[in-house]
Amino acid sequence: MISEIRLINYRKFVCERIPLEPITVFIGPNGSGKSTVASAIHTIAAIMRLGLQSAFPEGFFSFDRILSYDAEKFGYDETPMGLGISGKFDEISFDYDIIFSKDSHSDFFIHYEGMKLVELIRHKFGTTTYPPYHYSIGNNMNIELPTTGGEKRADSSARIKRRDTMFSDVNKKKNYPVIPFSLDKVKQRIQRITTYQFSASTPKMGCAQYAGSNIQPFLKTEGENLPEVLQYFQEERRDLLLNVQEWIEKYTQSDSRIVDIGVSNYDNKVFLNFFQRGKDGKNYPIRGPLLSDGYWIFTAFACLASCESIPSVAFFEEPEAHLHPHKLPILYDVFKSISQRKEKPCQALISTHSPYFLDLFKESPESVILLNNGKAKRLTEIRDYEKILSLYSIGESWYSNVFEWGNP
Repeated sequence: MISEIRLINYRKFVCERIPLEPITVFIGPNGSGKSTVASAIHTIAAIMRLGLQSAFPEGFFSFDRILSYDAEKFGYDETPMGLGISGKFDEISFDYDIIFSKDSHSDFFIHYEGMKLVELIRHKFGTTTYPPYHYSIGNNMNIELPTTGGEKRADSSARIKRRDTMFSDVNKKKNYPVIPFSLDKVKQRIQRITTYQFSASTPKMGCAQYAGSNIQPFLKTEGENLPEVLQYFQEERRDLLLNVQEWIEKYTQSDSRIVDIGVSNYDNKVFLNFFQRGKDGKNYPIRGPLLSDGYWIFTAFACLASCESIPSVAFFEEPEAHLHPHKLPILYDVFKSISQRKEKPCQALISTHSPYFLDLFKESPESVILLNNGKAKRLTEIRDYEKILSLYSIGESWYSNVFEWGNP
């Protein structure tokens, strides 16, 4: 999982560290930076995969548009941007930071780049922990970073003009003192982050049929290929389809209409069907328009919870939308189920405006991050937070601005 991201001059954040848990919920006013957290991780993934030039294409996501309006130069000639990430995947612990700027000729300059890796290999004779790998190059600003120092360091007075990061250099087989295999595993995991904002309308339109490759289709960001994934379950993995049905049964406890789900093919497309039980004891399909958006959206969550192939990190934007507040504990159980898997767990990062959903984090207040005005603070860092939570719920405290950190 990712344990921390670091942002320097990135959108609203001038210089901030944001801690992350297996399930982390972000709260704050509109424009406080909730979506920026997901954007930053996606940007780090793009830098690792494509390099700086491709990570900041011209247009809405260009470097100049993302650079903070309150940007500080931190002693550099050009205003820099910095991104950092720490975490652990499998048996590899890592810390990575990169600080760079862009000149009038649209050339990127990497002022500092650092990587720390510690790898533990398990084998039949026990375990082997490789010596920590620590590599950094360039001139680090006067900010404490976990990657500062290292085995090799360039002249601190020189800035490094190159567009490729150490990840690109490894791919090109340049002579870098890195561990390519471990570095590649970190890159692959970071690249698998997905932002989900499930829609009720797109799955209703149907989608391309499952190709019969015996490979699970990856559930897309809006759930547009939900019928295709469920068709795979129906044809290849009935056990996973039963798991989806169990989630649906939990969600519909107070509504006996829905008794089953399935898919059907029509005109080279596959469609999702819900079934209700008639007076004769037989199951009959329910027309899609007769079902609330909540049924469709929760079915997407149930499908994700049942998939074997899921992201290593997923960001969910306002997942409570269209769901009744009484159903939110079941949604929270979905996030717990994917984050606590023994194999290939999915770290869940969530933005919400719902005080009812926020109340579900009563037992894990360290998982709540408050954002406002380019600042981030863990709920447990709020003064007298334990006393506050003994009097009010988290949702009440936030909505009433008892935390004094900005209400919705």
